[in-house]
Amino acid sequence: MAHLSLFAFNQLIKDTLTETLAPNYWIIAEIGEMRLNQKGHCYMELVEKEGNFIQAKIRANIWAYTYRNLSSEFLRATGTPLKPGIKVLLNVAINFHEVYGMSLTVNNIDPNFTLGERSRLREETLQKLKAEGALETNKEFRLPLAPQKLAVISSETAAGYQDFTEQLKANPRGFDIDVTLFPALMQGNDAPASIQQALNAIGTKPEHFDLIVLIRGGGAQTDLDCFDTYELGKAISQAPLPLLTGIGHERDQTIADLVAHTALKTPTAVAEFILNGLYLFDDQLNDLAYRMERQLHQRIQQEHFQLSQYQKQLSSQVNYLLNRHTEKVERLGKNLKHETEYALKMHRVRLENFEKEINLSDPIQILKKGYSITLKNGHPIQTENVISGDEIETRTHNKTIVSKVIKSTDDV
Repeated sequence: MAHLSLFAFNQLIKDTLTETLAPNYWIIAEIGEMRLNQKGHCYMELVEKEGNFIQAKIRANIWAYTYRNLSSEFLRATGTPLKPGIKVLLNVAINFHEVYGMSLTVNNIDPNFTLGERSRLREETLQKLKAEGALETNKEFRLPLAPQKLAVISSETAAGYQDFTEQLKANPRGFDIDVTLFPALMQGNDAPASIQQALNAIGTKPEHFDLIVLIRGGGAQTDLDCFDTYELGKAISQAPLPLLTGIGHERDQTIADLVAHTALKTPTAVAEFILNGLYLFDDQLNDLAYRMERQLHQRIQQEHFQLSQYQKQLSSQVNYLLNRHTEKVERLGKNLKHETEYALKMHRVRLENFEKEINLSDPIQILKKGYSITLKNGHPIQTENVISGDEIETRTHNKTIVSKVIKSTDDV
């Protein structure tokens, strides 16, 4: 067998490929790397993956003139620019250069494939989250009656965040709403992880907040791709509080919107939604206060009426009792008078009897009956020692006789 030089060998490969293969092929690949040079040529590395494992890889290029047309058409059709990480359907020609080896020249790109692929991936993600019950998990939270402590995930410099805070501050009822910002990226490949970090930070102190709000301003359709990832959807479903989204778009809802408790179109719509909740709560409080005041007034009137009824009843009962006791007192008075008169009469009779007895015992009355009393030195002789020669005094009822003792029986 004749020996070939390397150049001749590579030339043989090139000729064989040219003779054997078709002028061009439609292939499906993911853009692994991509860069533009100063002349506007686009150099890419196309890959095919099985999970994170690269099964195939090849270099490809799009010449400047072609790239300008293809990139503009792709952006217009899909809303996203050509960039690493997206899967595309390309029309390519095979090139083999004796020095640079195998490469592909991209002649055309079908944007409809990328649109379909994006829809397919989104649907797969949605179905996976649905099977896990993640679409309903955050919705099981009850919205707080008066949310005033908000954990907001957004970019500090985003216009949507500024619109949101200004809308809250300008509320006509002067509600004081506390907003704590947890900064995060709102677009790009790193956005889902950044938002998840913010959710994790909120999860360390959920008792400090009433709601979680995920907002961003408007932007290109492609900027919303980060809100369609499974990882972010899962993280939102597991948030420790009700989560509201206001991503600022008019397209169909993102995965983040579908997993969130409540999805609204814009940051200002989220602010208005929160304020409406506060207005409703305030109106309910005012209505409750009015009804309480009215019921209290009615109750006071009822109690006044009841009190007047009790007063009338009490007055009637008091008068009845007074009349009964007055009659009783009068009866007792009459009885007392009768009993007193009877007692006095009886005592009077007794006194009269005593008087009669006393009168009967009166010495004068006794003396009038013919009796006399003999005294010595003014004392009855029964208590005195009488001897001969003593002077004694004899009294009758009308006379006093003085005599001298001649003899006393005590002397015999």
